[in-house]
Amino acid sequence: MTEARLAALRALLDEHALDAILLSRSANKRYFSGFRLGHGEEATSGFSGTLLVTRDSNEILADSRYVEQAEIEAPAWELVRTSRALDVELPPLLLRHEVSALGMEAAVVSHADWSALAEAAPGVELHAMDDELVPLRIHKTGEEVDAIGRACAISDACFAHLVEFVRPGMTEREVAWELESYVRANGADGLAFESIVLAGARAAMPHGRPSEAVIERGNVLLIDFGVAVDGYRSDMTRTLFVSEVPEEVRRYHDAVRDAQQLAIEALAVGVNGQEVDAIARTRIEAEGVEPYGHGLGHGIGLETHEPPRLRRSEAYTLEAGMVFSVEPGIYLPGVTGIRIEDIVALEASGPRLLTTSPREPIVIG
Repeated sequence: MTEARLAALRALLDEHALDAILLSRSANKRYFSGFRLGHGEEATSGFSGTLLVTRDSNEILADSRYVEQAEIEAPAWELVRTSRALDVELPPLLLRHEVSALGMEAAVVSHADWSALAEAAPGVELHAMDDELVPLRIHKTGEEVDAIGRACAISDACFAHLVEFVRPGMTEREVAWELESYVRANGADGLAFESIVLAGARAAMPHGRPSEAVIERGNVLLIDFGVAVDGYRSDMTRTLFVSEVPEEVRRYHDAVRDAQQLAIEALAVGVNGQEVDAIARTRIEAEGVEPYGHGLGHGIGLETHEPPRLRRSEAYTLEAGMVFSVEPGIYLPGVTGIRIEDIVALEASGPRLLTTSPREPIVIG
């Protein structure tokens, strides 16, 4: 599999008249070489397994912190030990490989590092290749879908546990801690991102952080979380009712659930993601409230957010092999927030849900 991925990467060299590509994004390092970084490590200074690929070589650049790890996890790659900055270490390598045009990830390499390298290697043209790299990972293999599915299964089991665990009087942070403890004890490598647990009116913040706020009867409880399994992620949101909630809140939940179901039913190979987003928004608008301001969905894999994107501002033709979220919502500041999110694998025959937790209203406490 690694050889096929490298072949696809090298095809970009000819397609874009490059002599080499430098990969700095953690997910790409893992995808192409097997080298694995922990959360936040790609942002550290130094060389944490940076990949340099030419037509006839593939090298992994690692400083002392990562040398042994690189030797174990990327044995097919030539190890280049580094100790100094990018603009010092890289130019001699580019000269040795006769690189005059280098592709780089502009979204990951800092402006300062990019500028320093450009000054240190004036004979090398630097080209941003972020968009061109996207197609290499956007279609998931069966093995990748299986890994995402395993992460989703742990999320489903965790949600079932939380339904039994959560009671009025607990704080948002208590629930978030129980959530993380459960997934780590039940097969996850860890969380895919910091969990969102928000009660009552605080649920109107789409990406709010858990606090010491107490979960009270009559609240909604919005829980958005994901786990990582073998590097691949899940992402799921459910909104619980803590005892009885106002009838209008139930209607909002029904509208969001209907919007999501209509969107899922519209998913098919060749459909534009904008059209699916519009279907969900139309259903929510029929309830007399403003729909979500974020996109309807995002791709998922080795990263929690990756292409494709289902949103009104960007056309994206959906294709078999894509895996993404579908997550409409209603957010009324000071009142309430409702979101339902599932992960879908799009197959030639249509969409297949990888998360299977109930989407009907669930009352706890």
